[in-house]
Amino acid sequence: MTWTCPNCKRSFSRNKQWHSCEKHDMNDLFTNKPAIIRDLYDELISQIKKIGPMDIHAGKWNITLRSGSTFFSVNPEKTYLGIVFVRDEALDDFPVYQCHQYSKNRWSNHVKIEDFDEIDKQLLGWIRDAYEICK
Repeated sequence: MTWTCPNCKRSFSRNKQWHSCEKHDMNDLFTNKPAIIRDLYDELISQIKKIGPMDIHAGKWNITLRSGSTFFSVNPEKTYLGIVFVRDEALDDFPVYQCHQYSKNRWSNHVKIEDFDEIDKQLLGWIRDAYEICK
């Protein structure tokens, strides 16, 4: 069952889910960043979109992807893309540099992407698993 906010028309998996109704332009997140950061984002998102249907939402600080619930977020930084994806475990494999348990069975796993070759089969497999967990 999904709930749709009557103000911003976004859908959520929980009734009356807390969120911000503010609308943001995704392009603003790439202002004053090197062009490679946007290019990395475009390549990564084009690969992730092949997994299945999802909603993409630009927030004030990041871009989130949802399939049922949020499974992935990306933060464009000056020298890298900071990404976070959901897992049912903490990953202890490079390039994951940080993990946080945020519920009994959910972990956020953090990766920095600085180059196109880092968007590899392993990373995309983890993101595909995150999609499946959250749909």
